[in-house]
Amino acid sequence: MESTIEMQQGLNEVVINKVQRMIENKTPGVKSTMKRLISENKIAQDYIAPIGVNLRLNDKQPVITFEHNGHVLMNMNSGQFSLHEKAVYQLAEKMNIPAKYLKELANGDKWQRKLASTVLNEHSSWTQRTRVLIRTVGCEVRGVLSDSYRRLNSVEILTAFIQEAGFQGAVVADAYMNDTKVWAETILPEPIVIPTRKNGDIVIFAGARFSTSDYGDGAVDMRAFLLNGACLNGMVRESIMKQVHLGSRLPDNLQLSQQTYELDTKTTVSAVRDLTRGLFGKDNIMRKAIEIQGASEIEVDFNNELKSLVKKGSLLTTDSDSIEKILMNNNPDDGVQGEATLWKLTSAITAHARELEPRRSRELHEISGALLNRVKIS
Repeated sequence: MESTIEMQQGLNEVVINKVQRMIENKTPGVKSTMKRLISENKIAQDYIAPIGVNLRLNDKQPVITFEHNGHVLMNMNSGQFSLHEKAVYQLAEKMNIPAKYLKELANGDKWQRKLASTVLNEHSSWTQRTRVLIRTVGCEVRGVLSDSYRRLNSVEILTAFIQEAGFQGAVVADAYMNDTKVWAETILPEPIVIPTRKNGDIVIFAGARFSTSDYGDGAVDMRAFLLNGACLNGMVRESIMKQVHLGSRLPDNLQLSQQTYELDTKTTVSAVRDLTRGLFGKDNIMRKAIEIQGASEIEVDFNNELKSLVKKGSLLTTDSDSIEKILMNNNPDDGVQGEATLWKLTSAITAHARELEPRRSRELHEISGALLNRVKIS
């Protein structure tokens, strides 16, 4: 008869192989993410320009105008650009236009897109002039930002994170980039078995997640990342680096701020390396294991918890329904087993996250991780 130790070693080997296959399957996506980040970084351009008019001088001739030619277009001295929906949202905020309304117009039928350009021009002609940083990729405006937006080199910063994680023995588990944000998750390849009284043995791969945006879609952010080896559910804990991209006002000639750009990037790279080392430190990993044990001791009412998350806007009703089904199935392959605890609820949320598109999936990783804030560690 096999000993308990031999059985555990066999289980660990199965889990390690499962995670290794996951990493191998994710490798093309990781390479594609890095290739896209580097490629878009090369063709990105920044412009300082005013939106609105100088009302004090009764100057009703805005520098930036808009027109409709199948899509809503922005006209600047440097050329004509299409608008990403994130840029539309940011323009709406800066011109005091209801953002949701303008976004719907810009993405609507032909008459709606025409109306969107008219609304932007009218507001531009009556809005107090404000300098903004306009970030473009090719012929598309991706961001309309404050003229105090701190410019950083995301390629250097993400590379520093991955390198430092590698120095700590970690590997890249996944990465994803959309038009306005990039994420990367890293894990240590050896599992940690966490025994719990109410939810059995939990096999975790500890790591770190990095994310950033060059277009005002989130700050430079780092979090502890936990991968459940049995079901490949991911979870992140609270941010340890909330670095908002704001600094001193940018000059009209951005070439003058090149030195600041390089220095700010260097400072951020240094901070990212230090924080990455901390996330992979033994004390931090032990703390996360204790948090999981604590969450498995907190009994919860699933129905009330899900209703509360829907009411707060964290989950959609469809999310809640899917999570409820996962909890009812009680399948260990979803990381769901044992009694009705806070840990079991977080596992069901992250199991549901596996079925969602990458950005929303990562949002649920944060929502589930935030629930562990209830665990009090002395």
